[in-house]
Amino acid sequence: MFAGTLKTFSITSLMQVCYNDNSSGTIALSREKSVVGKIGFSNGSIVYADFLGVYGIDAVKQLALLEELDFKFDEKIILPEKNINADINFLLIDCAKRKDDAKEYLNKIRRVFSVKYNIDHVLIYEYSHSFCFSPEIFDIKYFEFFDGENFIVVYLDKNINARIELLFKKEILTNDILIFMKTRDIFQL
Repeated sequence: MFAGTLKTFSITSLMQVCYNDNSSGTIALSREKSVVGKIGFSNGSIVYADFLGVYGIDAVKQLALLEELDFKFDEKIILPEKNINADINFLLIDCAKRKDDAKEYLNKIRRVFSVKYNIDHVLIYEYSHSFCFSPEIFDIKYFEFFDGENFIVVYLDKNINARIELLFKKEILTNDILIFMKTRDIFQL
């Protein structure tokens, strides 16, 4: 059994280690001790993945974008289901490309807001907060929070099919973020 955080050991690195070691078992991915995803291996091959209601290769690609999760590999846990039948090299290349594309997209978002607001970070994010709903004219599903110092918005972005967190170093008008999300073809209800 080994454990760590995706900040120091990426999903693609974990997949390569399991493949090279011909490992069987499960990587459980968690945030604040709550499991949000799993990747199952059989003799080094990836055979199963899930992440917050996404399954198979799509779950692996979503997990490849994240850095804010902890992981634990347990060789004693073998998942009975199989929902992936893909070559690991193909999967590693696909995940690396998706991560590069997402990083470029996040930089574009940062540039959009930096003109008017002091944006601290933009990152791909896993979360389980309840959603807020914008006024009916926008119909956007998102989460927002202002702690007196920082304004945080988490939303589902259709452009890269991922959750994004924006942290502003001062308050931002909710309508500004909603208009931004509306113009970027963000996930609609």
